[in-house]
Amino acid sequence: MNITPFLINSCKREAGLKKILIVDDETGFLLALKKILHRPNVWVDTAETVEDAATLLSERKYDAVITDMRLTTIFGEEGLEILRYAKVHNPATKVIILTAYGNSNVQEKALRSGVDLFFEKPVSSDVLMRALSCWGFQCQSG
Repeated sequence: MNITPFLINSCKREAGLKKILIVDDETGFLLALKKILHRPNVWVDTAETVEDAATLLSERKYDAVITDMRLTTIFGEEGLEILRYAKVHNPATKVIILTAYGNSNVQEKALRSGVDLFFEKPVSSDVLMRALSCWGFQCQSG
């Protein structure tokens, strides 16, 4: 099933340093995405677990969180837990959920939980950068 991304909030251009938290249990994905998104005006932190993500979210205000839906088990939905935690600590935080196990039920749960964007893996870095650019991130080179 191909789940198309959806945008709930309108695009807003903002200046200044932007902070992104990426949460995924695949270290290679984290490091690659961090390298792709990092710019002088974009700070990127990473976490591999819900606990690490919760700690970072309680210590810093992030402009955006990109999280995998499943971090531990085949039936896991830790991405929803991270989404809720991010929105409680900073309601303005934009959250993108990624999943390799997408279906309409998962997408509906994410919508009800307040996700801003939902993508089915694999998603290209260009798509993520365009989404972040809509929120004022200058992730594109040049």
